[in-house]
This record gives sequence, C-alpha cells and structure tokens, in this order.
Amino acid sequence: MNYKYLVIGIDGTGSREWMYKDGSNSSTYKFIRDVHYGAMNVDKRWYNGPSNTVTGSDTEPIVQEALDFIYQRIGSLFPAIKSQAIKPLEMFDVNSCMQNQERTTQEYMAGRGYSVNYRKPVQVTQNMLAHQPLTTDDIRLVLIGHSRGGLATTVLARMLSPLVRVFFMGLYDSVDREGCLDGMNVENVKFVAHARRHPEVKSRTYFGNTSLKYIGVDHAEERFFYTSHGGIGGSFITNANEVSAFGDSSCLPTIDVQTEQGPMELINNPAVVQKFGKKMDQVCADGSTEADQFIRTQAKKYGIPIT
Repeated sequence: MNYKYLVIGIDGTGSREWMYKDGSNSSTYKFIRDVHYGAMNVDKRWYNGPSNTVTGSDTEPIVQEALDFIYQRIGSLFPAIKSQAIKPLEMFDVNSCMQNQERTTQEYMAGRGYSVNYRKPVQVTQNMLAHQPLTTDDIRLVLIGHSRGGLATTVLARMLSPLVRVFFMGLYDSVDREGCLDGMNVENVKFVAHARRHPEVKSRTYFGNTSLKYIGVDHAEERFFYTSHGGIGGSFITNANEVSAFGDSSCLPTIDVQTEQGPMELINNPAVVQKFGKKMDQVCADGSTEADQFIRTQAKKYGIPIT
C-alpha cells in the first residue's frame, strides 16, 4: 500500500549556531532529508530548534508554525477536513503559563463581582481519539525531535489529537527545559522510539528528560547510549577550547585540573574509558552514531521509507 507521509523534524536548542551548513551533525535534519518521500517543504519540513538557551521560550512559536504547516498540508490532501471545520487543539490547551494567566485574570474579575466563565484546557480523551476523521492509513505523520525539539514534537502530537494520530515519533534525548509546556505525556502516537544519553557519561546532569510516559501508544522503545546530550542529536564537543561557560565537556578526551603540583591533564571519565577501552571522544562518536541508527532502525521496522 502506498501511504501518504508528512514528516516533521524540530532540532535542539541553538541549532542555528552549532549545526554545519550541510546539516551533517544534526541527526534530526538528516532523518528528514533521508526519508524517501515527497519534497522538502512540501511533504517534509525541518525546523531549527529554539535559540533562547536559558528559557527556551521561542519553542512555542516553532510548535505553532509546525502545526500550521501540518494542518495546511492535510487540508490540501483532504479538502473535506476543512469543510468539516475540524481544528487541532490550540496552544492554550497545552500551555500552562497561558492557562495560569487566564485563571488569575478570571479570579481577579470574579473577586470584583463580575460573572466569568473560565475556559478549561481541552484534554485528550478516548472519545476524541475514537472520532478522528483521519487514520494512519490515510496519512502517516512522522515527528522527529531533539532536546527541546523533542518536547515540541510531543506537544505537537497532543495538539493534533482531534484530527489524526501520529504514526511514528522519534525522540533524540527529549528534555523539558521550557517552563510553559508540559511534555512528559506522549499521547496520540502509535509508535515511539526514544534515544537517551546514558547517565554514566555525566552529560547535562541538570537536564531532566521528558516524553517518558507513553499513554495509549502501541509500542514504545527507549535505549540509552554512551554519548552526550548533544551527541544523541548528532553534535558533541571534543575540543576544550570550544566548551563555553555553560557548555558540555563530557566528551572531551582529557580534562585539565589544578593540583598542588600545578595544572595536570587527566583522562576524562576514567570509569567509562576503562569500560570501553577508548577515550571519551571516541566513545561519544560511536554512541552518537548508534543512537541515530537506533531511531532509523525503529522507523524502518514500521515501514517508513528511510535509508
């Protein structure tokens, strides 16, 4: 059966700065590029991740732009959907900050004697999912995300709940570092593959993962890989001179330390180095490749046409 595909990728934070011009160090970009279906920007589209390193606040407009693209394309492929006036969930329904702001406003108005009707967020329900006008046989939506891009794709899947189920979600170490979006629950998705950084690498230890509760998913598979958070997404630092103040040094082959005898250069992460018999830069390189291959292998297993 020749399925229609719609393939969306959202990269990690700061991809405009760290990604090479050819995209060769972005697993998300390469995945979208390598799906053998349709044309870029018509049936498949890749988005840079947010640029706000601290708050990730520009994740929200990326989600909205991706949603608009998907809805427009589905409307072109299935004109009856537009005539039925079926809309996806709005940003309000997945944005806790917007909800809290409205609740505060409503409470303020009610306290002054005004009659108010607080709008409650729309929840994804079994009834909603049972009455979607499109199925995964009509169109196979594929969502791929790295880091905060994983959070974005998780939110995007929920917003599509009234319309169609996402066929496959590939997550490259999804993290929740955006205070207004909640992405812990993966909903409205058929198949999920999540590649996560192994704790023993000690990469971004203060980053908590998200997209970890798979609700109503037919099959979800997680695997841990020995590479950094960036390495899961295809880019990691092996040169100490490139590590910024808030950078990730977990893949450096050696680290400089100060001792009573003066500065010394030591092997980085000796426990992992001993475990694999190679320095951390090579451990991270291999782990990065393996993480990307895992996502692709899972996608192929479900019939997605990717090399």
